[in-house]
Amino acid sequence: MKYEFKLFSSLEKIFFKIPEHIPSYTKGSMLKNELYSFQLAMWVSQCIENRYYYKLEINSELKDFIKVYKVGFVPSMVNCITSNCDENYITTEPGIFPDPLYELEGDKVELFSNQARTLWFTVDAPGKSGVFPINIKLRDDEDNVICDVTHTLTVIDANLPKQTLYNTGWFHGDCIAVLHNVEILSDEYFELVRDYLKVYVKFGHNMILTPIFTPPLDTAVGTERPTNQLIDVFVNDGEYSFKFDKLFRWIDVCKDCGIEYFEISHLFTQWGAKFAPKVMATVDGEYKRIFGWETEAMSEEYQSFIDIMLGELTKALKSARVYEKCWFHVSDEPNDKNLEQYKHTKGVMLKYISENRIIDALGNYTFYEKGVITKPVVGLNYMTPFLDNNAKNIWGYYCVSQGKGVSNRFMAMPSYRNRILGVQLYKNNIEGFLQWGFNFWFSQYSKKVINPFADTNADGAFPGGDPFVVYPKVDGKIVCSLRLYVFYEALQDLRALQLLEELTDRKTVDELLCDIYRFETYPKSSDYLINLRQKINEKIAELI
Repeated sequence: MKYEFKLFSSLEKIFFKIPEHIPSYTKGSMLKNELYSFQLAMWVSQCIENRYYYKLEINSELKDFIKVYKVGFVPSMVNCITSNCDENYITTEPGIFPDPLYELEGDKVELFSNQARTLWFTVDAPGKSGVFPINIKLRDDEDNVICDVTHTLTVIDANLPKQTLYNTGWFHGDCIAVLHNVEILSDEYFELVRDYLKVYVKFGHNMILTPIFTPPLDTAVGTERPTNQLIDVFVNDGEYSFKFDKLFRWIDVCKDCGIEYFEISHLFTQWGAKFAPKVMATVDGEYKRIFGWETEAMSEEYQSFIDIMLGELTKALKSARVYEKCWFHVSDEPNDKNLEQYKHTKGVMLKYISENRIIDALGNYTFYEKGVITKPVVGLNYMTPFLDNNAKNIWGYYCVSQGKGVSNRFMAMPSYRNRILGVQLYKNNIEGFLQWGFNFWFSQYSKKVINPFADTNADGAFPGGDPFVVYPKVDGKIVCSLRLYVFYEALQDLRALQLLEELTDRKTVDELLCDIYRFETYPKSSDYLINLRQKINEKIAELI
């Protein structure tokens, strides 16, 4: 039998052959409270059988901080939108992609004849500094060492500062309930939510989409998503009243898991603010829908309801001591045709909510220029006029539409295109970031549930990976994607730059980033990011 083993950084996607043109990645550095990753690609050939098992052995002082994952594969039948694509993809053809990370159980490693397999190693916040060799061996059934490689990790005697970036990835509770077959807002549901929230927070998300009513997102006109409503509404003899017990429970669970900020779900429908979201209520003893697609956003009845509800909601949020950490939505992704509608629907909210507490994803500079919104969440490919005009306190986002020129985390994109975001957020002084799919496991418009391990495109609608970065539990454990790990590396890069600025000044840090300009122009290579981060770490080490 013939073997080949090679170490790679986290920024390489290893398919079914070991890349020969990429040098082995045998050393790296991190700060004491970081999450660091690298990979070992493995190959066996000239075999008699198809499958073999080997014993994994790790020798290092950091062993207690190391976890090992098997890199799994999933299909992606759509990798970009043809009209919104560039040359910076691994491929635009349908295929099988490395993405899910399955935690290795025990010490058995499975290899297949003439197929590369990869192990993903993480070193999680060792809290100690020094130079630590991480020796990795594989032994066959006769205890022969068939692999003996070492990755040398330098842990610098410094800690990343607390994350200041507001970061939200839309958390779809209804998807969790449906995939796990539990009732929304039941005890079982909240236990599952708690598990997913722990992962959500671990990877740098500090703000959570909070469904006071079923969020009017990705829902086909005239249809509805499963009811996911945290406010109980009562109508008796035409008078509204509210209970907030479920909302308070949600807030307590989220805070307990480390959530700091709450993103109150949209009060009007997506793409134009034309209608009300689905609102369920107990009307004179009967539980039923009282608002939805049949309700015009500007109708007197709904405007009156919003006025009363917001008054009570803001009181409830203040009593829970989270109001100052809440942001509110009008409607997702309005365009220039909806400007006046958006302005009018937002008007009723301003009685209770200040302008700077309202955020919405959009791509039209006119909304900001005319003062219709003061804190826009701007698509990365729409940033230029905002940056040219020195817009302040802006947030960024990407989704299916950001497939050309700018950063994103589609499966078919190289990982450096995912990780470059952190440097760009720092360079352009972006206050917050939003992505729509932490765990969207439905088809487009929420028409049906999908199996994320078999369908990564929301039934063919979006590029692979756009709808989610985590998979449902397997054997009781949530399966993260390698894209989520790389995205978190981007957030760590941002914090490392902020630390270096604290130790020096902004000018010194900007000089390191001379190759970064806005969001469309950046070096297209893994080496750039690896070398840049090494320079940052070395400077921090010198100054510490």
